[in-house]
This record gives sequence, structure tokens and C-alpha cells, in this order.
Amino acid sequence: MEHITTLSLEIEPRESLGVSHANICSLGPMLQSVLMECADDSYVEQLHASTLNPYSQYCCILDDDGIVWRMSALTDEAASRLLEPAGKIDSFTLRNINASFSVVRKTCETVGVDRLLDILKNCEESSFRVSFVAPASFRSKGQYVIVPDVRLMFQNLLMRYNQVYAGDSEIDAATVDYIAEHTRISSYALRSRYFSRTMDKADKIPAFVGNITLHVSGPQSLKGLVAMLLHFGEASGIGVKTSMGMGGIRLI
Repeated sequence: MEHITTLSLEIEPRESLGVSHANICSLGPMLQSVLMECADDSYVEQLHASTLNPYSQYCCILDDDGIVWRMSALTDEAASRLLEPAGKIDSFTLRNINASFSVVRKTCETVGVDRLLDILKNCEESSFRVSFVAPASFRSKGQYVIVPDVRLMFQNLLMRYNQVYAGDSEIDAATVDYIAEHTRISSYALRSRYFSRTMDKADKIPAFVGNITLHVSGPQSLKGLVAMLLHFGEASGIGVKTSMGMGGIRLI
């Protein structure tokens, strides 16, 4: 049985960076480079050659204004070859902005994928509040979609789940249709935000951050499926560029 492992590194300082709250997420691409430097070359090559993305990572501000770098591995191999060496980091330097960081707190959590199946079978909740803590964006018909769309959200999560745990990125269109027909956004507090691949360049991806509440009308099986995919999304990320620091979500 595979496991999902999440490693969170709380880092400092922020004040000396001169980086705004909004731009903290743009550390993501540089942190991805730090993460890749932790892994052995053969695994980095394997990741670049594979269509499977077994990890996500992003950087955001905590409630107490601390910075957290959160990494999730969706497979045991990614956990052992990426997160285990990353867990040994005590300090690092981001050369692009000539800034050094110290790790002040580390937390690591591992759960079996069977926990997702328990949620699928047992969840009775009808409402789910989702916080997009790192800028999220979707691609549809060659364009970026910068508002949360129920169909695109669950199509993306189903594709990721199937790819990681079933070895096939194909999804059942009827399942996506059923979710979209019976799930609606009942409230939202969102704002647009650009995600910069590099903090001092104009290569920006249009995206959004904020909160939404989803309401599901239907049988337990549908509520369980929506809940399972959202819990999976906390680890997998959602939308585009989740390995670069986009698409981080948390269930509130």
C-alpha cells in the first residue's frame, strides 16, 4: 500500500527579504530547485522523463506571519527519494535573490492511501470549505482559467488520482459530469493574483487565491467522492504547475 507523506518546514526570516505577503508564493520555483538538489541525479532525471508527477510543493504565510514550505509526496518512492533528504535541511540559500533561510521547525506526517478510501466510504458532509493558499490556475482550450470551476477542479483531481494510483490518467467523463451537476460553489472570497516563475521577471501566470465553499447535493457515494478528492488535493495540489509552487489548497 502506498502512503502520502507531507513535510512542512517553517523558515525565517521574512522581514529582511523585502518580499510582500502576496509574493511569498513566488519563492516556489526557487524552492523546487532546492528540493531537486536534495535528490540524487538519477531520480531527478526520472522525474523529468516521466509524465507522472508524484509530488507537490508550495510556500505560503502562516497565521502568525511565519513562512512555511510545504512538500507532499504521493508515493513511497517520492517520500524516500525527495522528502527524506529534504527533511535533513537546516538552512539553505536562494541564489536568485541572494537570501539565506534557516529552518526553525519541521513536521512530517504520513498516512496510508487507505485513509482516502475510508473518507470515500464514510463521509456524510455536504459542504466543504476550500482555501487556495497558493495561487491556482487551470488550462482549458489553450487559455488560463483564473476562477475556480467545479468541472475543471474535479477533472484535474480525478486525473491526478488515477495517474498516481491506477497508472492511467484517463477519467470517466460521466463521473465528472455527475460531480459538476450536483456540486456548486455556494460562497466565495477570491482575488486574482499573478504567479511569477522568477520573482524579478515578467514571466507571470494569471491565477487566483482565496476561499470557496462547495455544496454537494446527492447520495453519500457522491459526497464521499468529493471529500476524498479534496483531501487528496491537499497533497497533490490542484491546477497547473503544482511542483513549482502553485495550486496549494487546504480544507478548513
